[in-house]
Amino acid sequence: MRISTQQVFLSNIDNLGKASADLFQTQQQLSTGKRVLQPSDDPLASAQIQKFKKEIARTEQFSGNIEVSERRLELEEITIEQINNQSIRLRELTIQGKNGTLTDTDRRVIASEVDEIIKSLDSLMNTTDVQGEYLFAGNKGFTQPYTLDSATGRYVFNGDDGQRFLQVGPENKIASTDSGFEVFEKVAKVPGYVIENVTQTVQVVGEVDIFGGDAEAFGVYMAANGPLSITVNAGNLEITDKNGAFVTPDDPAVLMDGTYALPSGTSKITIGGVEIEVNSSNDGTAELDVFDQHNILNTALDLKEALETADLSSTKGKEQFTERMDHILDNLLAIEEKNIASRSSIGGRLNALEQQDLVNEDYKLFTQEALSSFEDLDYNEAISRFALQETALQASYASFAKVQDLSLFNYIN
Repeated sequence: MRISTQQVFLSNIDNLGKASADLFQTQQQLSTGKRVLQPSDDPLASAQIQKFKKEIARTEQFSGNIEVSERRLELEEITIEQINNQSIRLRELTIQGKNGTLTDTDRRVIASEVDEIIKSLDSLMNTTDVQGEYLFAGNKGFTQPYTLDSATGRYVFNGDDGQRFLQVGPENKIASTDSGFEVFEKVAKVPGYVIENVTQTVQVVGEVDIFGGDAEAFGVYMAANGPLSITVNAGNLEITDKNGAFVTPDDPAVLMDGTYALPSGTSKITIGGVEIEVNSSNDGTAELDVFDQHNILNTALDLKEALETADLSSTKGKEQFTERMDHILDNLLAIEEKNIASRSSIGGRLNALEQQDLVNEDYKLFTQEALSSFEDLDYNEAISRFALQETALQASYASFAKVQDLSLFNYIN
């Protein structure tokens, strides 16, 4: 076969280029420590590498969620514990305030301490995290959960009962928040611990004598029928329940369907075992209801009011004061039990997060090892290959220098 000088030169140039490219690739592998530099180097390995990198990124996101959850739950745990300490102090002050030997001045001093505790509880139950979101607002992170309603003089909950769940593992989601509704509002009810709520623009309803009547029976009645709408019109009284049905008080005579005549001035009617003052001189409508839940803020308000308004000058006054303080004490015990249950739930979730974090770390390590087997360079093999390629390239250059001298022109004088 005839081989021209041009073929010899072109073939050697191709071989030198390929040898240089192979040597350069090996040098790049050595400098990066990676065996696969681009998908074309090993398509199958490249696909596995991308898969493992996605798994590692997802696991790192789980670890980030665990960190966020732990930070929020630890802050929540500390806050609830501080609230529990305030609850214990309120219970001590309630027991102290029940002492019949105290003077009105002594009770006012205790009430002033209760007022300071209310301010502290207000701050704790409206705690925000590092992102400025309220801990106990449920899904309404930027809505202040507890505010004082100036109309009723009671604290109201403005959040919702939602919990935020974060994914901390492939099949594991854990609640990173708790709603104030669950932690503070769902306190076991104390039978007979009833506080009335009267809404009216004109003075129609006066005193609601709960503690002078059957408070427990009234609470049960209102839970089934309240709120009640009480209307006075030209000396006639009409009462309807939450369903619009007429309510029959114990005493007044019936005028017509569900309407009753009232004497002039202030009269007392009895509903659900409790006396209610009604003023027949004013025309208007009042809505009567009771506050169902007694969170710690409102319980503290009840304690402060009881201490400031106590009238122990009569046997009845002493009995009513003692009964009210007993209800407050029972409610504080229920609040503490709910507090313990909430902290137990948080502790369980923190333990679960710790265990999941260990699982994630093990999985990440395993995935990184698998990734390394596809992606990372075997330095011993690469260095040996580099030396061989370098020797072959040098030999190619040396042989090409000899071959290029084989032209006939070198022998023409």
